[in-house]
Amino acid sequence: MNARDDWIALASVEGVGEETFPALLAAFGGPTQTLEAVRDGRFDVWFWERRKLDGRVPMVKDAVAKLRVAAANPTERLDAIAALGLWTYTSTDADYPAQLRDLPNPPVVIHGLGESATLRGQRLIGVVGTRRPTPQGRALTAQICARLVECGATVVSGLAVGIDGAAHAATLERGGTTIGVIGGGHKFPGPRAHQRLRDEVVANGGAIISEHHPDSKPSLGTFPRRNRIIAALADALIVVEAPQRSGALNTATHALGLSRPVFVAPGRVGDWSVAGALALLRETPARPLVGLDELIADLDYFDQPAAPTDGVTTAVHSRDAALAMLGATERMVARRLMQGPAGLDLLVAETGLGPAVVSSAVTLLLMRGWANALGPAFVAAGPLAS
Repeated sequence: MNARDDWIALASVEGVGEETFPALLAAFGGPTQTLEAVRDGRFDVWFWERRKLDGRVPMVKDAVAKLRVAAANPTERLDAIAALGLWTYTSTDADYPAQLRDLPNPPVVIHGLGESATLRGQRLIGVVGTRRPTPQGRALTAQICARLVECGATVVSGLAVGIDGAAHAATLERGGTTIGVIGGGHKFPGPRAHQRLRDEVVANGGAIISEHHPDSKPSLGTFPRRNRIIAALADALIVVEAPQRSGALNTATHALGLSRPVFVAPGRVGDWSVAGALALLRETPARPLVGLDELIADLDYFDQPAAPTDGVTTAVHSRDAALAMLGATERMVARRLMQGPAGLDLLVAETGLGPAVVSSAVTLLLMRGWANALGPAFVAAGPLAS
């Protein structure tokens, strides 16, 4: 074990967060010294002195117990990381993503799966929104991400169901790169239905990252912490749909606090799905997203030549040719829509595919213009309707 390993082991303890970790380093001089202090009893002296001084315990009982376990066998914490093939950045590493240092309390570690260099790339744009998007919100997300990929941008989102999943899926469909920031450890990476999506993120040069040890389960408190990483990692943030209570609003608040540009799709007055988005526009310096060309101009991305279309926007005039361009799951959904309109629940029931898989397939068909939203239902369009 070296000091860097001890840093990672100490940071992996649940309850040793952004306040406690630096307090321990300050008290004992470093991660190695902290673990030694836990083993030889000096930590106990510090604990009770802090309690007397502050009028409260510096760490809850459960966190202290987990710290003792980690101090007794720190290699066990590292082995769990290695077993999943994860790489780790510490905030002292030279290649730690510089933009995360803009946070008041940057993550002391980042564990990742996939291409680590993606985090240090140019043109990282966050795209977030509600977990319960409208069909129009999904379609707009797909259009935004397609345009960002054309400009060489990497899309950052939270790998949740809804707008997040639509953003990742649309980016991958266009051959782009995307980063998913998860709210728990890598053993608990998010919705089961997104397993294929997570695999594709990694396989296509992207990354899935977390500040939590792989064994850490997500909780209500970990998702706001995840949101601050999305906000800091991205050069700008786009909010597609956000009701009055939405994690996207929390992400936007972090981004604004970091002086990141925030663009908000305004939506319709009185629509519950955009109530929070409208509040952002009314109460903060966030700017309305009024068009894709305008967005690219605001991001100053017009100097980037458009990526090859690789057939995605090439005119297709027959059903057979269109179906041949689709993957197996998208083809199943397309064939069902060719039979008549269907909502998401019906598509799930009749295709036998999972909800997230169906949602991703519909998003891709909407992006191609081969499906249209009709209220909560979808209908075949373009060559599929011919």
